[in-house]
Amino acid sequence: MPGEMVHFDIPVDDVEKMTAFYRNVMGWTVEPYAGDFPDYWRLAPEPENAGALEGGMGKKQMPEQGPMNYYTAEGGLEAFNQRVKDNGGMVMMEKMPVKGFGWMSVCMDPEGNAFGGWVDDPEAA
Repeated sequence: MPGEMVHFDIPVDDVEKMTAFYRNVMGWTVEPYAGDFPDYWRLAPEPENAGALEGGMGKKQMPEQGPMNYYTAEGGLEAFNQRVKDNGGMVMMEKMPVKGFGWMSVCMDPEGNAFGGWVDDPEAA
């Protein structure tokens, strides 16, 4: 589906505290991400909810950092990023690989809300 939300990120300061919070409140499995991001944890639904939206939790990079949602980049990231620019938004991080999963970009809407584009690609490196 065009524009479908496919991933979310939650920036945190206290990983242990927030791991317990999301396990207890949402029933999520929280596990370290095995890829190239050492300060990142995978948030996944319990097995009985397989297929539900997954997300991630990472150490805040700056104090004002807020949550971010990633959406399917219909037509590819290059076209997605161009649509962002053409409509008054800003591309803060161009296409980058998430090894073994896909490609992402980070954008900002005209009011300063961050969001990202995503394309699945298990061959991304």
